[in-house]
Amino acid sequence: MSSAPDILWQCPPKTVLVGVDFSDASARALAIAGLVASAFDARLRALHAERFEPPPYFTLEQIARLETERRQSQAAATEHLTRFAAGATSQRVESIIVDQPAVEAILGAAPTADLIIVGTHGRRGPGRWWLGSVAERVVRAAAVPVLVTRASDTTARDVFGRIALVHQGHDDDRAAPEYAGHLAGIVGGNVIDAGPAAQCEAGTMEQASLVVIATGKERPLWGITDAVAKVLGACERPVLFVPAR
Repeated sequence: MSSAPDILWQCPPKTVLVGVDFSDASARALAIAGLVASAFDARLRALHAERFEPPPYFTLEQIARLETERRQSQAAATEHLTRFAAGATSQRVESIIVDQPAVEAILGAAPTADLIIVGTHGRRGPGRWWLGSVAERVVRAAAVPVLVTRASDTTARDVFGRIALVHQGHDDDRAAPEYAGHLAGIVGGNVIDAGPAAQCEAGTMEQASLVVIATGKERPLWGITDAVAKVLGACERPVLFVPAR
């Protein structure tokens, strides 16, 4: 697998993209995104993907009728997305409905974003499936930072109080520490150097409110190494993956 193309994302972010599936985890992602957008005067975009594929045996007349229904449904979905976003954050949100599978839609919009935030339904436990299938595929392929969060009852501000910085031996790149510092600054929080992923202690992860993972320029597994998977399996905190620049 070739390395991802160079994308000139900004830090702190000026455009935040949130993948929304109308779950509690998506509401949490929007709340976090709203706080980030407010702190850095960033543009906030909410994207929901709905795939429209008429059965192959439909006639042209049936397909035309379905297309009319699809446009009406898309308009209703846009209104629903706007209301959903308003319930999660007071920040102005641009609502986007895309006729694509979720992963392709998010990655298609990624080059114009500086930060992607997605919710996950992945279960806690060892292995990389902590992320959930959509979140993991986005993390693997995106060339911009990706923050993954579960649903939670804590406030969005709590996320940035105590940030654990994890790396994989790529100490020469400053993108992850820089990003962690900006996010901690939102609430006057602090950043803890948790060391290499292979040496992270479960106690450190449990004390953190957010885990930031740095990756190198050559990343065929984009941070989903066995060591990182072990860190994620022991952690219920939001995780931000930051690629080298």
